Amino acid sequence: MRIAIIDLGTNSVRFDVQQVSHDGRIRQLHREKLMVRLGQGVFLGGKLDPTASRRAIEALASFRKVAHELRANKIVAFATSALREAADRERFLALARKKLGIEVRIISGLEEAKLIALGILSNERNVKGRVALVDIGGGSSEISLCKGGDVVRSESFSLGTARLQQVFLKSNPPRPEAIEQLRRHIRGVLLSRLIADGWPKVGLIIGSSGTTRTLAKMAKKDDDAKSISRAELKKLVRQLAKLDTTELLDLPGMEARRVDMILAGAILLDEFMSALRSKKVRTTAYSLRDGILREEIQYQKHHSKSRVPFRVPDLIEKAARFGEETRHAERNVRLAEKLFRRTRSLHKLKPEWEIFLKAAMILRCTGKAISAAKHEQHSAYIARNMDLHTIEPWELELVAQLCLHHDGIKPEIENMPFKGNKRLRQVFLKLLALLRIAGALDAGSALGPSIRKVARHKRKIEISLEGKGAVSLEALRVEQRQPLFLKIFRKQPVVLER
Repeated sequence: MRIAIIDLGTNSVRFDVQQVSHDGRIRQLHREKLMVRLGQGVFLGGKLDPTASRRAIEALASFRKVAHELRANKIVAFATSALREAADRERFLALARKKLGIEVRIISGLEEAKLIALGILSNERNVKGRVALVDIGGGSSEISLCKGGDVVRSESFSLGTARLQQVFLKSNPPRPEAIEQLRRHIRGVLLSRLIADGWPKVGLIIGSSGTTRTLAKMAKKDDDAKSISRAELKKLVRQLAKLDTTELLDLPGMEARRVDMILAGAILLDEFMSALRSKKVRTTAYSLRDGILREEIQYQKHHSKSRVPFRVPDLIEKAARFGEETRHAERNVRLAEKLFRRTRSLHKLKPEWEIFLKAAMILRCTGKAISAAKHEQHSAYIARNMDLHTIEPWELELVAQLCLHHDGIKPEIENMPFKGNKRLRQVFLKLLALLRIAGALDAGSALGPSIRKVARHKRKIEISLEGKGAVSLEALRVEQRQPLFLKIFRKQPVVLER
């Protein structure tokens, strides 16, 4: 499996493509980081800067292209502080979804902290005793207290280099009183939580951000520097506070893209060390992306479905390209939903399987736009090749097989797919049995009858319809397509005529 991971942060957008083998081995195929500064102005104005948004969308488009070229099975996109706080974030999310087909998930600060901890602890082998994991981002900073390699507690603070620079440090060098105001603000935010929650003294901090790694390089004047002491950091802060932008750029280890935020990051790290009474920060290359990857691997190992489900509006939109009328598709979704939910005691499928029934109901007749003859084969092809990058290949195949067999009458269970996966095969047969009945209730327009009630009896399932028009045709079609339902559920579906 190949997973493309996008971490859309306040300053940088990071992108990985990882190859995960069946035995859990990971091979990095691509890694990239662009400083798009999506959070530019967010913490003062509350909205995304149009130019920054455009840069971010262009970056996502570039990443999507690379993901396709590397044949990634799935794109997982996460966003953090900037989009958490931007009042107009929905506009950005909709643009990423509609233009690029990328579903960006905004995670909470606490979830971000836990994922960062997961990424570090899953990869760093020398994490012993009590340590704190600190990630200084552009809009927020996350911290986790660990003991013996396990997370004891996690917190997220609205303290980040871009945020603090925008609000407090507006020039290089800043006014001394601005630095003092910044320190008082940081202490007020940090100490109120850490003291109230009883955080203990922590001798070692493991820092996962680019800011921390840059500070370590600058303090040691060595590109391979892996740590920074409290004394070294204090000395560096005093030096940075006196320099203008040109002088900062001349410092060894200084990165041009961080020049306006490096002092805020240094002071923030210093205050973290003070609050935790830490003597040393050790840097790590692992962070949020690695936690996201580890979570995806764990989820795929223990669950049968992907983290990001089909979106019904997206499916209806794709079906419309093949002539499917939107209101008719929406009616079919309601038919599938009601039939699935009102027969739950019979099929006993978990709720997450409902979306596959809906997807098949939407797509099962799209192949008629290509040819009415053997349309189900064309529908299966369309389902199998949908441009939905958040969906696993096996999920598309399940929908494709439902479309392929939806129009059948005979059970023919021995010829059904997924013979090598007993559990998935059972789910498929149950969904197909429901799909054939739901399809039989489809009057071919948005004005057909809907399901009013489903009653379960000893030997039959009674389906009561409501709406305009007679239901005799639907009753005949259900009778015609009942054999698989009868074989799977041992009950005969019957449509009650008004």
